[in-house]
Amino acid sequence: MFEDRFPYPSDYEQRSRDMLDFALDRVPYYREHWRKYDIGREKTADERYAAMPVLTKAAMRKYFPLGAVPDGMDVENGLETDEIEYTFTSGTTGDKVINLWHQPWWHAAEMASWRLNPHLEKLSYPPKQATLASSLNVGISCEEDLPMDHRIMGNLLYLNEKQNIICWKKSHFRRMADELDLWRPAVLEANPSLLAKLAFWALDNGRELYRPDVITFTYELPSLLHLEAIEKAFGAPMVSSYGTTETGFVMDTCERGRYHQNTPWCRIEFLPLKKEYGGPDLGRLVVTTFGNPWAVMIRFDTGDLVRIHPESTCGCGIGSGFVCDTIEGRVSNSTFTPEGGLVTTAMVDRAVSRVPGVREYDLSQTGRNRYVLTLEVQGSEADAKDAAFDALRSLYGNVAKIEVRFSPRLLPGPAGKYRRTHTEFDFDEWSLTEGDPVIA
Repeated sequence: MFEDRFPYPSDYEQRSRDMLDFALDRVPYYREHWRKYDIGREKTADERYAAMPVLTKAAMRKYFPLGAVPDGMDVENGLETDEIEYTFTSGTTGDKVINLWHQPWWHAAEMASWRLNPHLEKLSYPPKQATLASSLNVGISCEEDLPMDHRIMGNLLYLNEKQNIICWKKSHFRRMADELDLWRPAVLEANPSLLAKLAFWALDNGRELYRPDVITFTYELPSLLHLEAIEKAFGAPMVSSYGTTETGFVMDTCERGRYHQNTPWCRIEFLPLKKEYGGPDLGRLVVTTFGNPWAVMIRFDTGDLVRIHPESTCGCGIGSGFVCDTIEGRVSNSTFTPEGGLVTTAMVDRAVSRVPGVREYDLSQTGRNRYVLTLEVQGSEADAKDAAFDALRSLYGNVAKIEVRFSPRLLPGPAGKYRRTHTEFDFDEWSLTEGDPVIA
């Protein structure tokens, strides 16, 4: 087991065991469909979990949210008393899913995750916060321009109410900059691609931006292009939070940029890819949640690839839990070399981020050896084209047929997020994974 590489808290084994027993005994979906996979309660937690299926969104669409609710929990009463509410994932790729949202569990998991980063740990919780994200993902949605006081909810200021950033005007950038000066948040939480647009605007126009205590990234995989611009414009410490609507706060980055497990609130399992696709150090994650009284998630497939940390601990001093060096992007967003080798979104990003002037990009693999890269650039398109061609050749090889195009403005997809790499053909995601996992 790759999890054996890392030390864990003394109660981690028992908590994992108790969670699985609870699901198989008291949660309808797992009791009815997963009990047959249990190899025996005398086995270790790792052995028992490894024998269980992987929970996919397809199964969730069929059986959840009610299938995940433990016996004795009254969903109708919970909804009436506002203890829970329905929430819907945005569905960037794959199927959209309906979940039951329990705010106290979400807040508790977030607060615990802050202990993984010293810049967050020293702040009081909940902080005074500003959020910049697509309104399709979080916050208040309105196509009209809402005044600032209509976008404040308690300690939170939502900087954007638009579903599509094509509606952003120069006045919106000025408004966001002015509102940061007025609100003065301790934490600026952001979709990194959207915050980068504000950063680029500020750098282009010589506008100084308010410096929060911490910037936290969520909602999408940060691009190195955008991290560089945000660091230049804000000069604030940056933390990447990793999780999902279904699983809450799974990992946060430490001051060294590595992702550490929020062990009190989740169990992580690492499923390595086959060697020919980058394994065993590259693999996908499945997550089991702890402590959510309303929705039990066992071995939920996040759909993401990570690169596992090669050592048992990180030099930052965090002494326990799973550690990975990078989030490499969604499995479904992978592309392939002409010979069939896997290329992750992060691998493309590290290459394209070296191209001068690039502010956004989209790479589509249209055939076995054909690739179309569309760039949004500031500066010389000729210089960018040559550098981009060389960057992709370094990933896909000399037989790759590469076309470089330009667009004045690349926009996010229907879910409000960018899907920067993708194929125009289907492939079997689970065929990339080592072994023969059972897929629910």
